[in-house]
Amino acid sequence: MAHCPMKFRMVRGKLGAAPRILDIGCGNGSPTLTKRWFSSCHYAGADVRRYRLSDADVGAMDAYFQLGEDGSGYDAIPDASYDLVILNHVVEHMRDPRPVVATLCAKLKPGGYIWIAFPSVRSLGLPHAEDETLRFQDDPTHVYLPEVSEMVNVLLANGVSVLSAGRSREGFLTTIADGFKFSKRCVKWLFTGKFSGRGMWYFLGFEDHVFGQRKTG
Repeated sequence: MAHCPMKFRMVRGKLGAAPRILDIGCGNGSPTLTKRWFSSCHYAGADVRRYRLSDADVGAMDAYFQLGEDGSGYDAIPDASYDLVILNHVVEHMRDPRPVVATLCAKLKPGGYIWIAFPSVRSLGLPHAEDETLRFQDDPTHVYLPEVSEMVNVLLANGVSVLSAGRSREGFLTTIADGFKFSKRCVKWLFTGKFSGRGMWYFLGFEDHVFGQRKTG
């Protein structure tokens, strides 16, 4: 069985039969992945460019909003229209994501959820990986290191209650398995100087998150 991403585990059982999902930064196969877990959803992607999207990904989108690097394009997204807004590793690519996050709070329906994930301050000291970004500085498009508290404060100031915030973690059994993987990779690192970061984000604390729900009253 495929592993359910944390951003979807957080809303599992909370969304209706045909939720409306807005995905900001919808590259890397995200449309197809989202439809795999929410097959009846209305999926709207939004991005500054179409990045690593297959024909199947494009076909899985029910709507697409073109955004500008200057923060333009969000006005075209209807307010109070989405059950879930996703910003999964997007805010670190923005010079100042706070106004964008504030704007996106208004796109939620009353009772709708928002998921924001981003590299943690711990990622500044993680090892360089040969196959996946682990160290914040290794990705030249990383231009902003968010803090959990500032993302929380933006949500609170815009009518969104915070349900979960802090370090992203897997379940106990997955964490144990990842520990064995990490040990083996460290041995390889000692002998070859190469470290594989694939699947190590949660175990090494690369990711922080903020998860909230728009107030209904």
